[in-house]
Amino acid sequence: MSTQAGWIGGLEVVEVDFRPQELQFPALLAHAIEHSCDQRVFATTDAQLTQARARVGERAVRLADEVRTAKASDQLYYLGRSHLRFVPLTPVQARRVNGALGTRADPGAFLSPRQLELARRIRDALGHDPKALDGLERPSELTELDEYQTELSDRLAVTDAESP
Repeated sequence: MSTQAGWIGGLEVVEVDFRPQELQFPALLAHAIEHSCDQRVFATTDAQLTQARARVGERAVRLADEVRTAKASDQLYYLGRSHLRFVPLTPVQARRVNGALGTRADPGAFLSPRQLELARRIRDALGHDPKALDGLERPSELTELDEYQTELSDRLAVTDAESP
């Protein structure tokens, strides 16, 4: 359902909130292993701990401490350092794109054709003028995306007109 970056005892972690009736823990664990995200697996139930130990051995431990949430600017770390940070994204898309960027996967798999075209225009605009979109910040609320889309389009129209 969602992820959140955080810290446990000095270790950087990703807390995953999921619906067991839709995604069972073994499948989530297999995905983590496949993407090398299993350096430490914190289980919240005895059943999870047993399943995790069967797959990753002693790297699986029972969650004893509370996860200290990372600051907001670190929640979408990779997205925030990419030109894709300006693309209007739903909160779920933003997390998926961030995850793809973090694992060097193709973030385009999570974007619509319209968003891919916007990403190309954004990349071109920033290539022409790295400050072209300064002060523009993608909202995290769905209700604000339409207004943001309009402002982004206006700014890109200016940079398109100025490009050779």
